[in-house]
Amino acid sequence: MIDHYLFLFKKFLGNLLMPLPLSLVLLLWALLLLLRRKTRWLGMLLVTLATAILIFSSYAPLNRRLIADFESAIPAYVKTDQPVDYVVVLGSWQQSVPDQPTTSELTPSGIVRLTEGIRIYRLNPGSKLVFTGFEGLPGDPVAYPDKLKELAIALGVPEDDIISYVGPRDTREEAQVIATNFPTEHLVLVTTAAHMPRALGLFRGLGLDPVPAPTEHFTKPHQTWWTFPTGKNLAKTEYWLHEELGLLWAKLMGQVD
Repeated sequence: MIDHYLFLFKKFLGNLLMPLPLSLVLLLWALLLLLRRKTRWLGMLLVTLATAILIFSSYAPLNRRLIADFESAIPAYVKTDQPVDYVVVLGSWQQSVPDQPTTSELTPSGIVRLTEGIRIYRLNPGSKLVFTGFEGLPGDPVAYPDKLKELAIALGVPEDDIISYVGPRDTREEAQVIATNFPTEHLVLVTTAAHMPRALGLFRGLGLDPVPAPTEHFTKPHQTWWTFPTGKNLAKTEYWLHEELGLLWAKLMGQVD
């Protein structure tokens, strides 16, 4: 029960501290302060702070270096002579919609991770793909790993080469499932580049030592300062901050070194 409430608290706090919700909270607080002459100066300060957060978070030349350094901490997968037993593709999110193709039901992150997993699987004949993830939204008839399996089969992967584990709600629980079922096998771990430092730390915290295979890198070499803030860049900053907070939480909980 305590673990469940900690999980909910972690999700709530993590979402609240994202740039957009945090800026909105600051602006609402500032609005109340601006209504009183004595606190008007503090209201103006909060407006300035919220504006600075939004500009920094959505303007690529400012936030790119933080994200790029985080993503490049772990290099891309390179095939070696060591045989690979399993290619573990970590979960993302999906929603079943009857009149949409599978590629629309899965998130872009899920599709990119799957594509990289299949690429590595084909580089290592004899290996198998392992999918993990949550059961899905209430009322959704198909769990995330099963939806990923459906797409993998459509892309030519034999069903016998796919193993699915339904149920893990987050990366920690995914790592626990893999540690229970594959404690000594040689693994390759596939996930988004910004997510890899936390994922790898959680897996190593359970005694595993998978070969990292980061994908879906958000940043590219910076070209010019002549660009506008965008929602797309804001989303990249939110993902980076989500991983930084997640890594801090994992350290506080003693789940990673």
